[in-house]
Amino acid sequence: MAKIVLINPPVLGKKFTREGRCQSDENTWLDTFPPVTLASIAACLRENNEVKILDCIGSKIGYEKFFNVIKDFNPEYAVITTSTPTIINDVGIAEKIKNGTDSKIIMYGEHVTAMYKQLMQKYPWIDFLVLGESETPIINIVNGTPKSKGVASIDWDGGIWHEPDLDKLPIPAYDLLPPYYFPLTGEKWMFVRSGRGCPGNCTYCVTPLMSGKMTRYHSPDYMMKQFRFLYKLGIKVWMFHDDIATLDKKRMYEICDLLVKEGMNKTCKWFCTTRVDWFDSELAKKMKAAGCKMVSFGIESGSQEVLNMNRKGITLEQTRKAVKAAKENGIKTIGHFILGLPGSDEKVLEDTSKFARELGLDFAQFYIATPFPGSEFYKLAEKNGWLLNKSWNEVEQASPSISYPNLSSKSIEYWRRKAYRDFYLRPHAVMSLLSMMSVKQILKTPLYMLKFKNLIK
Repeated sequence: MAKIVLINPPVLGKKFTREGRCQSDENTWLDTFPPVTLASIAACLRENNEVKILDCIGSKIGYEKFFNVIKDFNPEYAVITTSTPTIINDVGIAEKIKNGTDSKIIMYGEHVTAMYKQLMQKYPWIDFLVLGESETPIINIVNGTPKSKGVASIDWDGGIWHEPDLDKLPIPAYDLLPPYYFPLTGEKWMFVRSGRGCPGNCTYCVTPLMSGKMTRYHSPDYMMKQFRFLYKLGIKVWMFHDDIATLDKKRMYEICDLLVKEGMNKTCKWFCTTRVDWFDSELAKKMKAAGCKMVSFGIESGSQEVLNMNRKGITLEQTRKAVKAAKENGIKTIGHFILGLPGSDEKVLEDTSKFARELGLDFAQFYIATPFPGSEFYKLAEKNGWLLNKSWNEVEQASPSISYPNLSSKSIEYWRRKAYRDFYLRPHAVMSLLSMMSVKQILKTPLYMLKFKNLIK
């Protein structure tokens, strides 16, 4: 039996999400997300090992307390989740853990998967880097067979690992995570992953590297086990944090039927992320009856030319139809837009901001196009000299890290702030926001206004 600590490290002065393709600080979404991959790894390890999760972001643990806990626990293995904007911070923490405990250091994440050779050469205190999906490779390391698929070390390169049968994984150890609260209502909530992988070809996404293009899903029965477990923990709000939750329409129907059968549609509420080309009115009606309150669409741009250039694979008309289908069936909508994708100019950014308002969305989020390592966009930006040569800790979606000959980083940042102002300083947006907020959270409006002010100033 080994002592293993699973770590979502602290970051000085900021709160970072390191979960999946979401690699940014709190100011990108006005919230931080639960590190559910840590919970999944913990579930795989805790039957035969002594396992502790240190979620320093969710538990608000600073550096001093963090290192004191590590010293007292004295782990044999330290598993660290990483991201591009926190990688320098994370490898520094790994070094201190190594020096203080002589623990074996295991690191995973999108940045690790894309840049593992450079990391291994530059930071010799890292013992193992996990490439791709993390559960099985980490089990193999702890069980004494590190020269396996999905593991890289100084003398081994096992290539990228994708879990072939998701239902063989135990239910994530949600009980080992600190509580997270849905920002609009203050209710306890959690992310759940029901599938991995995406067949899309978007140039800016790291999912094809991390999880592959073959979509794999948990069965409806497995998902219900997750929901029951969350319910017992007092968590009645959750988010399908999939790349595409509705790709398998039949499966989503079955999940909806089971939620209704068990009456969880009346006691719980949930949201999901998906693409506009895999969503329609029939599905929206089914999801609404099963307790779905909001659907999150990756819309990206108001320019068809930019969508085509970046191989999004959708049309503006498909976006209009999907948003309409959700609204007509009483489901709130949130649209995600990326400002500054290749092919953009100031007119494209203006059109995108206008498109967001014309759609009648309830909420919108505007990100700055970010060339994360592992994406085709990163290779293109590097080749064409678009990168601003910033430190990794500045490569994240709330801050520009690229500049084009015809579109400067300052212009991209200006249009992001303007897009937020133009969208949310309207009666429709204000009413949509208030309609989902609890009285308790409405009383916290000054706090949210302060965060919003940071977005638009």
